[in-house]
Amino acid sequence: MMKKLILSFGLLLSGLVGFAQIPIDSARSLTTGTNVTITGIVTNGSELGPIRYVQDATAAIPYYPGGGSVPFSADRGDSITVTGTLKDYNGLLEIDPITSVTVHSSNNNLPSPTVITITQMGEPTEALLVQLDGVSFTNGGSSFTSGTHTFTDANGNSGVIYVRSGHPLVGELIPLGPFSLVGIMSQFTFTGVGGYQVLARDTGDLIFNSSILFASGVQLSNQSSSGFDLAWVTNSSGSTNCKYGLTPAFELGEINNGGSSTTHSISLSGLTAGTIYYVQPYSENGTDTAWGNVGLYATVSNSTGAIRVYFNHPVNTNAAQNVNAIYLDGRFNDTIKAYIDKAQSTLDIAVYNASDAMIMGAINDAYDRGVQVRYIAEGGNLNQGLDLLNTNIPVLEKPDAQPGIMHNKFIIVDAESVNNSWILGGSTNWTFNQLFDDPNDIIFIQDQSLARAYTLEFEEMWGSSGAQPNATNAKFGSDKLDNTPHIFQIGGHLVESYFSPSDGTTNKIIETMETTDLEMNFAIMSFTRDDIAQAIMDVHATFGKSASGVMENINDSGSEYQPLQTAGVPIYETQSIPDIMHHKFVIIDRHTTQDPIILTGSHNWSTSAETTNDENTLIIHSADIVDQYYQAFIALYNQAAGIGVEELQAGDFNIYPNPAGAALHLRSDLPQGTYIVEITDIAGRSCSRFDWNTQYIKTINVSSFNNGMYFVRISGDEGTVALPLLVQH
Repeated sequence: MMKKLILSFGLLLSGLVGFAQIPIDSARSLTTGTNVTITGIVTNGSELGPIRYVQDATAAIPYYPGGGSVPFSADRGDSITVTGTLKDYNGLLEIDPITSVTVHSSNNNLPSPTVITITQMGEPTEALLVQLDGVSFTNGGSSFTSGTHTFTDANGNSGVIYVRSGHPLVGELIPLGPFSLVGIMSQFTFTGVGGYQVLARDTGDLIFNSSILFASGVQLSNQSSSGFDLAWVTNSSGSTNCKYGLTPAFELGEINNGGSSTTHSISLSGLTAGTIYYVQPYSENGTDTAWGNVGLYATVSNSTGAIRVYFNHPVNTNAAQNVNAIYLDGRFNDTIKAYIDKAQSTLDIAVYNASDAMIMGAINDAYDRGVQVRYIAEGGNLNQGLDLLNTNIPVLEKPDAQPGIMHNKFIIVDAESVNNSWILGGSTNWTFNQLFDDPNDIIFIQDQSLARAYTLEFEEMWGSSGAQPNATNAKFGSDKLDNTPHIFQIGGHLVESYFSPSDGTTNKIIETMETTDLEMNFAIMSFTRDDIAQAIMDVHATFGKSASGVMENINDSGSEYQPLQTAGVPIYETQSIPDIMHHKFVIIDRHTTQDPIILTGSHNWSTSAETTNDENTLIIHSADIVDQYYQAFIALYNQAAGIGVEELQAGDFNIYPNPAGAALHLRSDLPQGTYIVEITDIAGRSCSRFDWNTQYIKTINVSSFNNGMYFVRISGDEGTVALPLLVQH
């Protein structure tokens, strides 16, 4: 009997050994799948979601309530004991699932942050509460959004913080100038390499040592060919100064306006047209100085400012207001070739995928006539067109092992030329399907300032400013910085340029949507961002405003198609239409004269596009360019919504006034005939239906219609035509 008791006790003891409490550094040295028990102080609360990081005197580790975990409730400062299984989650070692959690006490002092440098962000500091001194956000002055934000130190090293949706920092001003950053060192990588990021918990993790701080971003105004103005606000009174130059060395000197105010404005004049300047504003109060971020600003160029848009699918020119959109049937490659043929000195190319022989031949021809050609491609693609290039043309492929993809589709022609500098943007890759079948757009802009800005982005990925790439210095994805100008005046129009993932493009998409006064239309291939979907819903739910769209990948994980439909937004899938609708654009207020906007580029509305992919986006404030994109949109929308093929000629009918207020008139020059007229809202709901004899002008009372977009559908034996109508009381 005694032997049985001893044996039973021994078995019980051996079963407990696997769960014996050990220091966290010892737990971190064990293999994944091992059961461990650790004790420490929790260093975060719900601001980081359900995960909790716990730290003792030796190290730190997070625990996460994965499948099979027991419920737990712990907050910052709790002393706890946790038992569970070691797991690797995208590079982060964590305890998941959790089999036991005990909270011993609360409101304990947190461990002092470990002071590290950016170069020490890595495995030895993973999960620790850390502090980085003397760092600056590259996009200081804008607002925190969910996603990553890059910071740098004085030596040019860079790191990122990650802000989750609903985090206390979302919407707060991103600090300008140096500060100390406190947060938890974490990791997120699909490859197991890199991906280290700081998780700040709230505004208390941003620590400043100066009594005077920037309280706003720096605002640019009065751009001209010889200068521009900058303005900012500080939290206390100080002087108004800046350093500036053609490089970050500020070799052109300083402007010291002195004074003592919380509102500041400074003018830079006598500058060169079509040139990019580095400017750092600052304000002094006694011995304290508030430093703004180094910003890049472009003077207006003396270029023509021509903007040309083309579509590879049918457009509805009956909806044109001023300029007919151009449908290039089977001639996208020839058009791209024509612009490559313009190159006389330099040709830079950053294209995700290419296989077209005509375009590749044009690139070879450019090289043969002495043009410096540089080419960046996505390493994860076949890129069969690269095999057609002259082997002397330098090509840099983004390493496939790095997170994200090089998803750009742009070229730069003769950036140093005033009148021959062109950039190509839009959504089109250079493959057969993309050029000829999949609905896409290409846009060409002739502007030296914009071409020089695109060159800065290109050379950041190229790793050099020379003819040959420097793969060691090349930066892609989250390694890139926000280091290009964003605001341009081109041909009398405001044009904005943003590159992902460094420039907070998702926030710019949302900000653009939020400017909607009347109507928003969008065409998007992949759409999985909740925040963009919410912006669309907010517009559509506001009285007097409407939103409508078409979408291709409705079955993606996290697709916003069904949530938008549920919210009442008229959105139609394009999967039933042949080929892949590849656009990524949104049109704002096409039917108003206040500020019509088109946003287009390579950036899908996804987290990958925002955080890891290399993307380019243009926002153009131009009624004529918006008019052309609207004709492309309405053709896709009508097709997806089944509104009918226009066999009648829309020019045979006239509806006026448009926009309409109380009354709408229908007139036709056709011979006398009877047609069925139905007015539907943008969701396809019938608002009015009647017969019309074209011998007479027909007047319809639309005073009871809500403000928004409608279609007047006229049907007869010859077919059907749908005319867009805007009701605006």
